[in-house]
Amino acid sequence: MNDLCELSFTGGATGLPKGVMITHFNRYANLVHGLGWLLEPLSRGIIGKSSVYITIPLFHSYGHALVHMAAYWSLRVIIAPDPRDIENIVNTIKEHRPFLIPTIPTQLMKIEKYKIGRVNSLFFSGSAPLPESVREAVMKDMGNPIGEGYGLTETAPVATLNPSAFSKITGFMSKEKRGLGVPVPDTDFRVVDTATGEDVPFGETGEIIIRGPQVMKGYWPDASGLTQDGWFHTGDLGYMDNEGFFYVTDRIKDMINVSGLKVYSTKVDDVIFRHQGVQMVVTIGVPDPEREGSERVVAIVRTKEEFSGKVSADEIINLCREKLAPYEVPKIVVFKNDLPMTVTGKLWKKELREEFKEILGKKA
Repeated sequence: MNDLCELSFTGGATGLPKGVMITHFNRYANLVHGLGWLLEPLSRGIIGKSSVYITIPLFHSYGHALVHMAAYWSLRVIIAPDPRDIENIVNTIKEHRPFLIPTIPTQLMKIEKYKIGRVNSLFFSGSAPLPESVREAVMKDMGNPIGEGYGLTETAPVATLNPSAFSKITGFMSKEKRGLGVPVPDTDFRVVDTATGEDVPFGETGEIIIRGPQVMKGYWPDASGLTQDGWFHTGDLGYMDNEGFFYVTDRIKDMINVSGLKVYSTKVDDVIFRHQGVQMVVTIGVPDPEREGSERVVAIVRTKEEFSGKVSADEIINLCREKLAPYEVPKIVVFKNDLPMTVTGKLWKKELREEFKEILGKKA
């Protein structure tokens, strides 16, 4: 249970990468609680007979775990040579029609424009929140649901799965429900006040902390990073509804402080994604040169090719005014053709923050 299986490294999107000590027990628990739990009713038709298309880099904890899960269920493995080559990914889907296609949101944002059409494949999204508009567009095109889950390198990596997404074929639930799902078996979740550490009520936002058989031994080299009784503080803000489903609203480091009021960047992103011309968006907070201790909300938008030069900042701001509180509306909207991404395919907010801090600093 304590022997080290691997030393995985965090992505470093919000700081220096950390070495995560994953034991053989952590890894095996994830195998049993991943595909082994989510798709168990279909296991006789899947084990040794189906395929999984891994479009995630294998050095990412998500992609690495998928290789183990595929071996565990004797699945044929198709690997994308370049996870950023969306055209190749689309052509492979059309040619091989893999049963399971795990992806990340930035890939689905680009896949959507290709209009693949009906395929008998199950898509799964992880590593970052999936915007509702992107989910709906892909589902409308391909006719199948998109599963979601939540996890971190420190949880080897699966912590929650949404069993309702595939409920029509697994029978787990009577209807589909959005969200990141419920904790996988044997896993405890709490949502706590970031200041007091006390549990918050249903529906209220706090930090998600996790304890379970898949939670790391600790950070290399001294097994730090866990409380004395085994809880891991994720640094993610979220809430649980009264049916036990979890939702992530933001990273603590990404939350924007506007004169003491909290703005969740993912909430602003979701609204901006509703504009038909938006392919990608990143909302960040940068220091407000006119108010010490406060931040300005900045939205950086990449439009779809056919909308290039046809979407204005005023359109985006007016859309936000309709759906958001005044303090949540971006003060600045910038259009960029190239948005920086980490090597694991996440939009790199840290780099964008540094860039816009410098720009605003010069203007001030």
